[in-house]
Amino acid sequence: MILLQKSGTALAGRLLYSESEYSFRYAVADRTDMTGRVGPDGVASLSIGTLQIEVGVATRQLLFVWGLHPRQKWQTSPLTPPDAGPGRLTVAPQEGGFTAGEARALDPGMSWLDAWPTWFDPDSGWVRTAADESPDDDLTQIADGVVAGRIAERLHSLWLKPEFIA
Repeated sequence: MILLQKSGTALAGRLLYSESEYSFRYAVADRTDMTGRVGPDGVASLSIGTLQIEVGVATRQLLFVWGLHPRQKWQTSPLTPPDAGPGRLTVAPQEGGFTAGEARALDPGMSWLDAWPTWFDPDSGWVRTAADESPDDDLTQIADGVVAGRIAERLHSLWLKPEFIA
C-alpha cells in the first residue's frame, strides 16, 4: 500500500496503552480538527494483526493507532527514539477506496492472526512494531505518540510512545 506524505501537523492527543486490556487507544485533543481530518464519510482501518491504524474514508489520511496488542508478546530491546517531523500520510488513490467501518489488512495476504514483531525499550518508553528489523527510509509523526516509518513509500513500521495506564 503506497502512502503519500504531505506537509501538515500531527493529530493532537494522547496515545494510551491499557495494561489490563492489552490494547492501545487514542484520546483526541480537538474533535473539530479530527472531524476535518476524517471527512464526511466516517472512518475505516488498516490492520496489522489486531493492531489498527484509523483512516479517514474521504481523506484517506492515516490518523492514529488503536487495538489489541498484548505486551506479553513484545521483545525487550534498546531503541533509538525516532527523529520524525510532523506531517500527514495518505493512502494513494490507486490503492482503492475505503468503506466506513471496514478493517482492511495492510497486506492482502495477512490475516487478523498475523502481526509484525514488536520491540519495547522500557528506558525510553518507545514501542516499535515493524515488518522486519530494517531501518526506515523516512519517518513521519502522524499523531502525538505515533510515528509511521516507510520504505519505498510503503508502511514499514510504527513507532509508538504511549502513556501506560492500569
